Order: sequence, then C-alpha cells, then structure tokens
Amino acid sequence: MINKTNAIREFIILIIITIFAWLVLAEFDAFEEMIEYLESHEEYELDELVLLLIVFGVFSIFYSLRRVNEASKINQHLKELNENLEKKVEFAVKEQREQEYILIQQSKHIAMGEMISNIAHQWRQPLNALGLVLQNLKFSYEMDELDDEFMDNSLKKSNMLIGTMSKTIDDFRNFFKPNKIKEEFSLNDTISQSSALIGSSFGHHDITLKKELPKDINLFGYPNELSQALVNILNNAKDELLKHTDKERVVSISTHIDKLKCVIEIFNNGDKIKEDVIGKIFDPYFTTKDDEKGTGIGLYMTKTIIEKNMSGQLTVKNVDDGVVFIISLPIN
Repeated sequence: MINKTNAIREFIILIIITIFAWLVLAEFDAFEEMIEYLESHEEYELDELVLLLIVFGVFSIFYSLRRVNEASKINQHLKELNENLEKKVEFAVKEQREQEYILIQQSKHIAMGEMISNIAHQWRQPLNALGLVLQNLKFSYEMDELDDEFMDNSLKKSNMLIGTMSKTIDDFRNFFKPNKIKEEFSLNDTISQSSALIGSSFGHHDITLKKELPKDINLFGYPNELSQALVNILNNAKDELLKHTDKERVVSISTHIDKLKCVIEIFNNGDKIKEDVIGKIFDPYFTTKDDEKGTGIGLYMTKTIIEKNMSGQLTVKNVDDGVVFIISLPIN
C-alpha cells in the first residue's frame, strides 16, 4: 500500500522550512534589504514579486493535495487487488485440499485392494492347515480311532489357526484405522507390523524380505500413517521386482541414526530408475506402470504422509545394484 501521509508530511515539512527561513531572514532584516534593493532598481516591482510568491504557494498547495488524492485512489485500487488476490488464494487452497482429499480416498481404495490380496495370501496357509485338521478328524472317526486326547489336540490346533486368522484381520483393520492424535511409538514395531502385512504376498512371489533393525527408536507422530507409507513403498518394490524372473529378488529394510534424524532405507534390487523419470516419481498421477496396474498416487501420498504429516523427508536414489528409498524422520 502507498502511504498517502507522505505527501501530507512533505507539505508540512515545506511549511516548517518556510517559517524557519522567514524567521532567519527576519533576524537579518532581509525584507528591508530587499525593499531597499527594489527601490534602487526600478526594473523590479514589489507587487510582481509578491504575486510570484503567492502563485508559487498556491500551486505548491494544489500539487500537494493532488498527490494526496492520487495516493488515496492508488491505495483503494491496491486494496481491491489484495481482496481479489486473497479470494483467489483461498479458492486455490480450497481446491488443492479437495484434490488432496480425492487422492487420499483413491489411495485408500487402492491400498484396500492390495490388503485384500494380502489377506488372501495370509489366510491360505492356516486355511490349508485347518482343512488338514478336519480331514484327520474325519479319518480318525471312520477308523474308530477318535479319542479324547486326539480331539483335544485337534481343537487346540484349530483354535490356534483361527486365532492366527483373527489376528490378521485385526492387523489389517488397525492399518486402516486413522490416528487422530500424535503418539509416541516404536519404529521397530511399526516396521515389523508393516512387513507382516505384505510378508505372505512377498513369499508367494518368491521375494526375500530382509530387515536390519539394530536399535529400536521411539518416534512421535502417526504410526498407522507411517505404516501405510512403508507398505506403499514395499508394494512398489514388489511390482518392480515382478518384472524379473532371472535372478533372486530381494527387498531390505534398514534403520540407523544420523545426528537428530532417524533414517529408514528400503532397498530393492530391481531396475534402476531412469534419470529423466527419477525426479517425477513422486508427482501425482505419474506412473511408469501399465494403466491397469498403476495410478501414480501411491508414492505421491507416501511423500505427503512423510513430509506433511510426519515432518520428515522422502527421497530416492539409484545405487549400484538397485534402488533405495530413504525416509528421514525427526527423533522424539
């Protein structure tokens, strides 16, 4: 905004300087000297000089008032521009939040599809074992070998398998349960829970998952959201490794402390990311996968979770034998 009081201030300064000059000149009888000079020089007229001073004073006042008026108009125009700009910014922020909400919902739906697939892998083994228990019960009954001890052992084993399946449901339900309040949590526990969610899927596709967690670290934030970010990165690694059938497929998770930061490195030995692509993989809707396999919002939401919700940083880089995602989080 233009400060219109500048013109008023300058006008007041002009008046003060004029009065000061008048007092100084009066002290030295400058006016009498000027009268004597004018009387001795007939080419100069006193009334003409006074008229000149009056005209100059009037125009000075007019100029100062005009500056004040122009500054007022400019200020009004700038105020209107600011109001319009604020409305545009508010609209843009609202639109961005709505877009992010849509992306979050899409990300959750995609993650839910991944989780349903993982539940199927998690349940396959206990369901097979439970089927064998029932077959053994039927066989023992037909052979007239069903006694109390065999029945008790079968029931215990069945209950254990059902408990395992129930725990799987609880794990996946907690995965989708949002954290409303930040809390202190164990990083190792969160990594273990995240890897357990996709462990069966990795095993089904012959992907080796390694963990190097030398020291547990307590963090402060949203453990479920961090778990979702880790699962997104692990699923992304799985999709890349499925392209390779000619070598051992490995994903590793390691942690260490760097000054006041906790660093999580997730490595996979898939193809390196092309240089013209690596700077775009966290952009929304950017994907190198086929349309039916990728939407381009998984890694974008992962970066949003890490950097906005967890106050951390997510980067990716190529290494000699693959790709590593690096998550840096502040230690509690």
